[in-house]
Amino acid sequence: MTVLRHAFALHALRELGRFTSVFTREREGASLEVGLRSLREACLATLGMEFETLTRFDAKSVVGLFATPEQARVLARLVDERARLMVRHGQLTAGLEDSVYAGQLLACSRQRFGTPRDARAAELLQREVGEPPALL
Repeated sequence: MTVLRHAFALHALRELGRFTSVFTREREGASLEVGLRSLREACLATLGMEFETLTRFDAKSVVGLFATPEQARVLARLVDERARLMVRHGQLTAGLEDSVYAGQLLACSRQRFGTPRDARAAELLQREVGEPPALL
């Protein structure tokens, strides 16, 4: 069972890596709706769940749904990407709210899975996807 969880988490990270360049392009030149659509598609491809459904609940409840810290990190990265998109389109309050929520997801991941497992997930995410670009 552990091997399957790891394989699923690795697949999710690789899918996120595939979407990263799309996010960058769309954040720079596309409409807000196009960028949000890409985030929805990425969430379905990486986590198999609807982005709006996951972000509707508090961070602790959402992290409780996940079997691995990598899943929490993937969602935090997607929420952070939405924050960047909102800021880029002048919706600063929404961007700030998303940024705070992404931080809450990471904190809840550390609390649920423990710092060592979460740190390994962070390293794996960085290796597979890379660092997010600067906000501004």
